[in-house]
Amino acid sequence: MTYKCVVFDFDGTLADTEEKAFNIYNSLAKKYKYSTVTMEELQHIKNLHIKEIKEIVDIPFYKFPRAIRDGQKMMRKESSEIHAFAPDIHDFFTALRKETDHIGILTSNIKKTVSDFLVTYDISHEIEFIMCSALMSKSKKIKKVLRKHDIKPDEMLYIGDEVRDIEACQKAGVDVVAVKWGYNSPFALEKCKPTFMIDTIWDVIDIVRTNNKP
Repeated sequence: MTYKCVVFDFDGTLADTEEKAFNIYNSLAKKYKYSTVTMEELQHIKNLHIKEIKEIVDIPFYKFPRAIRDGQKMMRKESSEIHAFAPDIHDFFTALRKETDHIGILTSNIKKTVSDFLVTYDISHEIEFIMCSALMSKSKKIKKVLRKHDIKPDEMLYIGDEVRDIEACQKAGVDVVAVKWGYNSPFALEKCKPTFMIDTIWDVIDIVRTNNKP
């Protein structure tokens, strides 16, 4: 098996946006009439599926997409202050480019926010594509990437930080790496049985090299 395409989630995987997302969430609570959360409650929420989270915050389902869009716009305004989890992310992608044919980002964030981040860290030239997806539609977008690049499911590796990332990959038949530093806790991720779990972004290269050996 050869991983010809390696695709990354953005928030919580490459970009440390948790605190900003937390503050944006609470700032929108009054407008959309849902419950705010404390930092202590956030630690509990990190163990939950997004469907369970929506029940806790009690936001009306019909308001959820609009709240997400408003939050993304607010995040966009702070894009210059979004930091990478790995300070050596430029070196990482330079090394990964030598190991695979395609590198992309599939995210529920907006493209402009991701593009600004790539420019900040001088890695735009290493990322072949940025694809945006609704929160619960990543499996469809994964299949779109497979078709576009004529890649078989077992030739793609996806790296994400949430339960929904794992579920989307399993639905699409794609191997998935769960990172331990993102939005969902390692406890929540392990329950969903990802293909791999990693402690640092550099572990991705070890996985790709091991699987791409002739």
